[in-house]
Amino acid sequence: MKSRHFYSQRVLTMLKKEGEVQINRKAATFQTLLQTGDEVWIDLGVEKSDGVAVSMPLEVLYEDFDLLVVNKPPQLVTHPTRSHQTDTLANAIYHHWQEKKESCKVRFINRLDRDTSGIVCIAKNKYVHHFVQQQMVDRKVKKIYRAIVEGKLKKEQDVIDAPICRNEPGGILREVHQDGKDCLTAYEVIQYFPTKNLSLIQIELITGRTHQIRVHMRHIGHPVLGDGLYHEISSLIDRQALHAYSMGFIHPRTKCYKEFHAPIWEDMHKILMKN
Repeated sequence: MKSRHFYSQRVLTMLKKEGEVQINRKAATFQTLLQTGDEVWIDLGVEKSDGVAVSMPLEVLYEDFDLLVVNKPPQLVTHPTRSHQTDTLANAIYHHWQEKKESCKVRFINRLDRDTSGIVCIAKNKYVHHFVQQQMVDRKVKKIYRAIVEGKLKKEQDVIDAPICRNEPGGILREVHQDGKDCLTAYEVIQYFPTKNLSLIQIELITGRTHQIRVHMRHIGHPVLGDGLYHEISSLIDRQALHAYSMGFIHPRTKCYKEFHAPIWEDMHKILMKN
């Protein structure tokens, strides 16, 4: 079960203590010997929601028994912190499940910075979370972003290969450094807007480092528009013009590849339409 179905050791330990295992609809244990053709049923149990539910707008892109996929708006913190305890995406998700009378813990498969918009996937149980996270470790999750960057890129498409690390111990900022962790970003230009000297690009994260896109785009001389942390703020938009556009992976239940897409938010759309 651990190698074939990606159950983590923690989940397996929990199942041995609390879970219900059946073989051909009859009670069984982990020591029961299996025969060819046996059907194994595992009840992961019901988890109580442990977060604060707050009524907030939530754009649901997809939902089933295992997953919830949403389009996070900009200027919204993903999970509660000391300064944001009841105004986060997690609070909105708990309210959504409360309205549906579902009891789940919020387990983010991916997370976005406060000012980055776009697709966020949430697992509804430990098994689903570990299943998709393992795909991330194996670099089998396809993550596509769209960004508005400054200037006209010399190459229509390229792969940026530049290691990244913190610029100082314990710091927030990252920088390209030869002693950093390996970091690969593939991009292609969708359209150049000459009157504004801006480019709309599509980016695929081959690795997934903190601030990877923002650091790499600044490194090649085309910073993300409005990125006040790594470049400068902009009068055109009040955040970095970065959007998580799509995400694809093997579904934990069907074992088939599934891809989700999140349309870009209005603030980025307006910049492109005003050209």
